[in-house]
Amino acid sequence: MVDIEKIEKRTVQYFYSDGLTEIAVGLIFLLLGGYFFGQTLVPEGSPFNAALSALFVLVIVSAGFLVNRFIRFFKRRITYARTGYVAYKKKEHGPKRRVAAGIVGGIIGASLAALYGLSPSFKALFPALNGLLLAVAVLLIAIKVGLVRFYVLAAASAVIGFAVTAAGVGDVKGISLYYGLFGAAVTLSGLASLVVYLRKSARADRENPDAV
Repeated sequence: MVDIEKIEKRTVQYFYSDGLTEIAVGLIFLLLGGYFFGQTLVPEGSPFNAALSALFVLVIVSAGFLVNRFIRFFKRRITYARTGYVAYKKKEHGPKRRVAAGIVGGIIGASLAALYGLSPSFKALFPALNGLLLAVAVLLIAIKVGLVRFYVLAAASAVIGFAVTAAGVGDVKGISLYYGLFGAAVTLSGLASLVVYLRKSARADRENPDAV
């Protein structure tokens, strides 16, 4: 009997085997870390704060688009040329998805603005809260994909978030440091996976000269 669930999991694992998704997402996190660090350099009440808030919404809304473009570009030049192309079922999203992304970005931006008005003691917990939320998100991906490195990244997210909070770095600086460290961890994980993938696919090409 054909194990459909096992085949589907292998197909999903193939998509993540080259590490390109992690590299793209890690770079987005590094960008967010840079954004929050920029906020620490702008004095309170400065007109640049409004510009930074608008920039944040723009980054959130465009993040999915940028990640997809990055992955498609490099998969065509690296992955598909070595181990072939797997056609995934396409979903029609249309303008509704873009509108939903804009609404989500607006809600996130407004929520952050509201959170900044809370007490300093609560804001100091931001790095731990971000670390915990992203740990849960990565853990769900790990369960779906079944790759050990995603479980490690989920644990790393929680550890980094709580470590930054325990160090008393501060709210915005702490979030900046969290995204910088976790973004670096995700990017390095992706780069390591890419190196392993290239070595394996290179060996496969040498063993079978007719391989595509």
